[in-house]
Amino acid sequence: MACLPGLACAAVEDPVSAAALDLKPILSALLRHKVVLVLLVLVIALSCGVVSNSVFLMSLHLKRLHLPAGFEESQLVEIDADNLLIPGSDEAKRHTREALDALRQLPSVKDVALSNLVPLDYSAFFPGYVALNEKDAASRSGVLVAVYGGQDLASTLGLRLVAGRWLNPLGFVDYADVFKSGSQAAPAEALITRALAERVWPGENPLGKPFYFTGGKPPTVVVGVVEHLPRPVLFGEGEEDFSIVLPVRMWLDDGAYYLIRTEAGERQRVLHAAVDTLHRLDPHVAIIAQRPLTDARAEQLGKDLAMARMLAGLCVTLLLITGLGIVGLSSYWVQQRRRQIGVRRALGATRTDILRYFMLENFLLTSLGVVLGMALAYGLSMLLMRYYELPRLPWFYFPLGALALWTTGQLAVLVPALRASTISPAAAAAG
Repeated sequence: MACLPGLACAAVEDPVSAAALDLKPILSALLRHKVVLVLLVLVIALSCGVVSNSVFLMSLHLKRLHLPAGFEESQLVEIDADNLLIPGSDEAKRHTREALDALRQLPSVKDVALSNLVPLDYSAFFPGYVALNEKDAASRSGVLVAVYGGQDLASTLGLRLVAGRWLNPLGFVDYADVFKSGSQAAPAEALITRALAERVWPGENPLGKPFYFTGGKPPTVVVGVVEHLPRPVLFGEGEEDFSIVLPVRMWLDDGAYYLIRTEAGERQRVLHAAVDTLHRLDPHVAIIAQRPLTDARAEQLGKDLAMARMLAGLCVTLLLITGLGIVGLSSYWVQQRRRQIGVRRALGATRTDILRYFMLENFLLTSLGVVLGMALAYGLSMLLMRYYELPRLPWFYFPLGALALWTTGQLAVLVPALRASTISPAAAAAG
């Protein structure tokens, strides 16, 4: 039996054979609408490429929402205070000791530290580069890390030691002596996070290993490994925990932050009492910021949540546009082939035959767009790697994007295909 233009031959009992017979007239019909075909394929390819990468980026942002802090955030508060003390003066050191002693005497305060950084608080970030030789450290080609410093910082945060020992209290040196311009001094020892240890010395015991964190200084030796200590600013997949803790002593004139560990449920009361205490000790002190650490985390990770929602909206929008395009095109083709569908029904084609024809036609069209879309997804991934230092798009996101487009295509064509399958044989006579 000869095939009608634009439609497959009439009823064939074997579904596989029927699908094979459908291919030739489907391809013939598609090639007669080259411009529309190219436009729709490009839309599908764009959607596939963007959706694959967007879903991957969305997973990275959502992953950060569950980033372990390594300490009990619900018991910690921070205070950013500024003053007019002369840098390096004895007065600054005296004020520091008085302030720390007064804060430790407050009810419900378990520990206090003065730190140069606050975990998960992007308002400050002091970077360094951990390298295995001085040349790499000087050229900043090592591993980018957050450099924490401050006496009692580990105990105040409640960090968990997984290997080695804590920093020697007698080995602390002044922050300014290490980081002032032209200084050759370097701390003799340091704590590092487990994630950083696995990155710098994969599969090795990091204890006792020397490293350089800046050029022109002697090496520093790893004496302990803590489970987690996130950087103030989160960036880089798998690098959020790249931090070191140096035995440096902070003073108020170093631009430090007060970190206060409280009893459970006492954060707000302690925070207000601490601010009042600082004002009492120095009426000219300026409190720049005061908040629980959970607020700092929520503020930073809230941006990740917002970005994830934006990417999800982008994916839904692209899939919706693609689906609407398929619905419109399929509805147009059904209307154009109404008489041909009626003839085929008159020759014995079932509703299932008509439905299968349009579903297969859409599948072929979508598959062509998916092939181009996978190439686009790979290209976009390479650009993101080069310019934004993001990891390579994992292989399983390619079939995931393809599945999303195939599903969208089949759902979009379903209504026009069902409408086509209801056309009666009388439509052939109607013309």
